[in-house]
Amino acid sequence: MSGMTAAEIDAALSGMARGAAVLVEECEAEQQRMEELNALSEAGIKERDARRGSHYAPGSVLLSMRLRVAITCAKAHRDAAREFVCWWADAAVVAWRSAVHGTPLLHARLAAAAPNTLMTEDDLAVLPTVDEQTRRLVEPGTFLGAPPPGPVADHDDGLAVMTADLAARSGLLVRRDATGDIRVLNDADPEARRRRLWGDFWLEHGIPALPEPEELDLLLDRAPGDTAERLLSATQAVIRAVMAGVRMSEMEDSHAPWTPDDNDEFDRLSAQLDRLTMLLADYAQAITDSLPAIRDAVLDANGGGGDDTGRTG
Repeated sequence: MSGMTAAEIDAALSGMARGAAVLVEECEAEQQRMEELNALSEAGIKERDARRGSHYAPGSVLLSMRLRVAITCAKAHRDAAREFVCWWADAAVVAWRSAVHGTPLLHARLAAAAPNTLMTEDDLAVLPTVDEQTRRLVEPGTFLGAPPPGPVADHDDGLAVMTADLAARSGLLVRRDATGDIRVLNDADPEARRRRLWGDFWLEHGIPALPEPEELDLLLDRAPGDTAERLLSATQAVIRAVMAGVRMSEMEDSHAPWTPDDNDEFDRLSAQLDRLTMLLADYAQAITDSLPAIRDAVLDANGGGGDDTGRTG
C-alpha cells in the first residue's frame, strides 16, 4: 500500500477541520436552546409556586417535553462533536509522526477513528491491533467461561462476564465459527476501533491517547520555535482539562463533607472540563496548521531532498 502525499494529508485534515467547525457550531446552538428552555422551565416553576398554579397545565407539560427533547439533542450533539474532533486529533497526530519520522501514512490509518463508519477487512488489517497478552487472556477465558452442554444451573458465569468485559474494553469481538470453535476478532465498529487505537485513555478520558512526554519532546524538537511553542501550549491545555476531570472524579469519590472552597474548586474544574472538546479542536488545528513548517524543518535537517509523499526524509 502506498502512503498518502503531503497534499492529500493536508486536504484530509483541512476537511476534518471544516467538519469539526460545523458540528461544534451546531452543538453550541443546541446547548443554547437547552439552556433557554431550562430557564423558561425554572421561571414557570417559580411562577406556579407563587400563584399556586397547576403543573398539569398544557403549557407546562409542553415546555417540559420540549426541554426533555432539547436535553437529548444537546447531549447527542456534544457526543457527535467529541467523536469527530477526536478523529481529527488522532489523524493530526499520526500525520505529525509521519512528517517527523519520514514514515508513510496510509489512508486506512488516517481514517481509522472516523465515527459512524465501517471499514473493509483490508483496511482493518493495517490498523494497530490488541497486544498478544490481552488476546491470550480473552481466548482461553471465553472458552473456559462458556457454559457446558446440558443444564447450566450450577454454571458460574463470573469468568464469562469478566472475559466479555475485557474483550469489549479492548475492541475485540468473540464469535464461534461454523465448526463451533471460538474466534477472537478485531471488531470493525467505530467504538471498538477507538478502543484498540487509544486504549484506556479513551475509556477514562474520552479523547485519543496523547504522545508520551518523551515522544512529545522528540516531535517538538523538529518543529520551528514559534510552531513548537504553539503545539506545546495546545497540548498542555488539553492535559490540564483532562487532569481537571481526574480531580473531579477524586472529589466525587471522597466521603468527606465538602467545604465552600471544595464547591468553588469543583465548579472551576467543571468549567475547565466542559471546554475539553474545544481545546482538543484547538490542538488538532495547531498540528494541522503546523505540518508544512514541520516538513520543511525536517527536510532542512536531513539536507534537502525528499518527495511529495507523506514522508519527509
